[in-house]
Amino acid sequence: MSSSNVKEKKPGAGKFFKSVRSEIKKVTWPTRKDVWNYTVVVLVMVLISAVTIGVLDTIFKFFFNLLA
Repeated sequence: MSSSNVKEKKPGAGKFFKSVRSEIKKVTWPTRKDVWNYTVVVLVMVLISAVTIGVLDTIFKFFFNLLA
C-alpha cells in the first residue's frame, strides 16, 4: 500500500471552535466612538452619492428632452 491511501483524521468541531475563540481574543475591537464616526462617514458619503446621482440624472434628462 502506498502512503497516499492512508487518510488522516480531520480535527473535530471542538478544536475548530477553540481556535476560533482564541483568534477572536486577538482582535482589536473598535470603540463606540470609532463605530459612531465610521457610521457618520458612511451616511455622509451615501448622501453625497445620492445627491450627485440625482443632479446628474436631472442634467441628462434635461439634455435628452432637448433632443426629443
